[in-house]
Amino acid sequence: MVEMLDLLIVEYLTQRVIFFIERFGHHHLDIIESSDGAINYLDDNLYDYIFLGGELGDENGSCVEVAKYLVDNGGNPNTFADIIIHCWNVSEANQMVRLLPHATYLPYNEKQLSVLEI
Repeated sequence: MVEMLDLLIVEYLTQRVIFFIERFGHHHLDIIESSDGAINYLDDNLYDYIFLGGELGDENGSCVEVAKYLVDNGGNPNTFADIIIHCWNVSEANQMVRLLPHATYLPYNEKQLSVLEI
């Protein structure tokens, strides 16, 4: 039997959201498209995996803000989740990697994300 994991997906692009649902939908998924919403989820839930995109569209913030929140709130147990940064924006990805050196940087690629052992 496959273990049910809790995943937070922070992404706003519909095609990517659909991929995450299709690939990881057998787990419990929380999907949010704003940095403020993601921070609220992090305050209220415990996750095994956190997937961080980059910029989240008009007025929805950036996953850099989520990474800063995790650094500034080291007592939040989600700091110890497996974090996967799937952002293609090099500047934002570099900022998140610097903030979260334990995170895995894996630019969005369906083939690579499909073989993750989750």
